Amino acid sequence: MHIRVSARAIVIHDGHILLNCFGNGVYFNFPGGGLEPGECAPEAVVREVLEESGLHVQTEHLVFTLEYEPARCDNFHGSQHGMSLFFRCKLLGSAEITAPLIPDQNPDDPSLQSHAKWVAISDLPQTPFVPDTILEPLLKYIDTGVFEPSYFEHYNPQMR
Repeated sequence: MHIRVSARAIVIHDGHILLNCFGNGVYFNFPGGGLEPGECAPEAVVREVLEESGLHVQTEHLVFTLEYEPARCDNFHGSQHGMSLFFRCKLLGSAEITAPLIPDQNPDDPSLQSHAKWVAISDLPQTPFVPDTILEPLLKYIDTGVFEPSYFEHYNPQMR
């Protein structure tokens, strides 16, 4: 069995959080992506944020782990078993976003390409967020500043 490991960034700056916007706001997720050979997760998240937003960050600590097991989700997000590690990252330098070097695409709809965007934290509850599994704990983490590493299983909301 092959599990895809990815690293994702939680970057907060001036009351906003850095997210990838797919399409014209169809949905949002965290910047990040899969580890490359010879790369550790903290290195991958720094590289991915730079590729997707032009921003320089430094990893601080692991906040969440999210596992996606396709059979439990009726392949809702594809057939690849995955483990995502979410790191709190500190912005280094400018907060000005540039066009992505390599835009992410939705595998089910390649017309939905991503671009990085600062989203007001106050807008998060109304933001179409994927995965929505961690939205509530994310808001609690932002509100309290309490670092509690957590594991979540991604699920198909249509099956519950």
